[in-house]
Amino acid sequence: MTAILGLFSCVIAWAQPIVLGFRPFLDPLPIDGYWMLLLIPMVIAISVVYKTIKTDRLHKIPREASILAAQIVAFMALAAAALWMLTELV
Repeated sequence: MTAILGLFSCVIAWAQPIVLGFRPFLDPLPIDGYWMLLLIPMVIAISVVYKTIKTDRLHKIPREASILAAQIVAFMALAAAALWMLTELV
């Protein structure tokens, strides 16, 4: 029994750096190059869920969700451009 416990503690001691190696808030994933592309699936998911709740006919959901997603992306781009101009000109 002690041999099994000794083997188990040896395996845990060996695997501990592997298991505890990823700390999400202290060591985030390296997505610096493409993090803006992750906004598109989030916007699509938000618009589909919102229109699913608000629309009374299910056949209207794809068209209305795509319009809402385009509006969200357009206003995000306009807000980003306005903030960029504000920081560059002021």
